[in-house]
Amino acid sequence: HGILINPQVGCYLGFAQTWHCLLHKCTDEKNSKKIRVLNSLIEMIQKFPYEDPTYDKLQEDLEKIRGKYKQVCSILNIQPDFRISTERSSLTF
Repeated sequence: HGILINPQVGCYLGFAQTWHCLLHKCTDEKNSKKIRVLNSLIEMIQKFPYEDPTYDKLQEDLEKIRGKYKQVCSILNIQPDFRISTERSSLTF
């Protein structure tokens, strides 16, 4: 399951950065709360220890990131939908 963490967290980061860029252009009070929550998610992901499999709070921090992602989706009124396929795709000629 460890191999599935990087794509999942990477998806969260790309999602958060994209929305941050989109909302950064509109600086009203409504969007400032959204931007603060997005910044919090981005910061959590950037501090996540990808390269340390012995990190003792890995699952705990991952659950916090997932929770923050769900909070961001709720604030943005977006349905969270992240699926990882266990099948490998291949090219055929």
